[in-house]
Amino acid sequence: MVFVWFARSHDLSHRAHQLFLALVALYATQSLLITVRWGYGVLGAAPLAALLAPVLPVAAYLSYSALTGPLKGSRLWPLIIIPLNWFGLSVARDMADAMILVTYLVFGALLIRLALKGRDQLALSPLENAREIVLAIALTGVILVVSALTDGYVIYDFMFNDGQHVGLIVGFVQSAFALVIGICAAFGRVSPTAEFNEDTPVDAADRPTEQDTEVMAKLEELFAQAGVHRNEELSLRRLARRLGLPDRRVSNAINRSCGLSVSQFVNNYRIKDACRLLTTTQDTILAVSLAAGFATKSNFNREFIRVTGTSPSKWRTENSDSKAA
Repeated sequence: MVFVWFARSHDLSHRAHQLFLALVALYATQSLLITVRWGYGVLGAAPLAALLAPVLPVAAYLSYSALTGPLKGSRLWPLIIIPLNWFGLSVARDMADAMILVTYLVFGALLIRLALKGRDQLALSPLENAREIVLAIALTGVILVVSALTDGYVIYDFMFNDGQHVGLIVGFVQSAFALVIGICAAFGRVSPTAEFNEDTPVDAADRPTEQDTEVMAKLEELFAQAGVHRNEELSLRRLARRLGLPDRRVSNAINRSCGLSVSQFVNNYRIKDACRLLTTTQDTILAVSLAAGFATKSNFNREFIRVTGTSPSKWRTENSDSKAA
């Protein structure tokens, strides 16, 4: 009943930042409890660690899901997993261990599946970070699966080795888990002014439709006149709202018309601007990358090579020489 009340009385739609902060805090607390239990033999830490165990995969999944759309209604179903695990813990320890293992496996698999769906699912995250966020989701999913396998090993070790290796293996895995989650959460940021709108059904056709052509024309006009692609905080949600269209209609139009993700499409325009600046100004490459809309030079270099096949400095030298000739 507590979780039903929480879901109804707390709108998680605009709380991606808070969810990631809570996730990092949960993993830090869990790591501390594990260290105290197995490193210093404080038995009182074990029940608290057991209570937190099923919360972690649920929190990880909801945190990343918050970047794809509003967390409300049926999308809050993962919350029910927590009291189910606690019930198992209160009934029988063996049952609780099995339930927690399955919970980690399930949510790890769900995160991996989310990562495989690609960048355009993350409508609320800046396009600049789309690639890193997808990688973060995949890593988190893999770590959840590894943690489940670790739980399986712990059960085995208690059954056949009296738990002699549990402290070492659990401490190592939990420390690695906390480190990965901290890194991943750094990328899991949401555009600060993002708002929500409902998606329309996906058109499964591979070829662009007339609506796609209209959307692409509006995008071309928006980029040419307003230069919105230069905003480093640009997200699919922001772009869709500027066009007055649902997220999925915009992403589908780009996917079918260009065969690119939204972030690649936007970055193509940014690179076009960067090429112009490299040949018409004496600005540094860093200044050019920032002016074109890239938040980091590493992302700029990677996307520049993807689009042009060469580095920014080499491109500037070759094109400057040709103009001089």
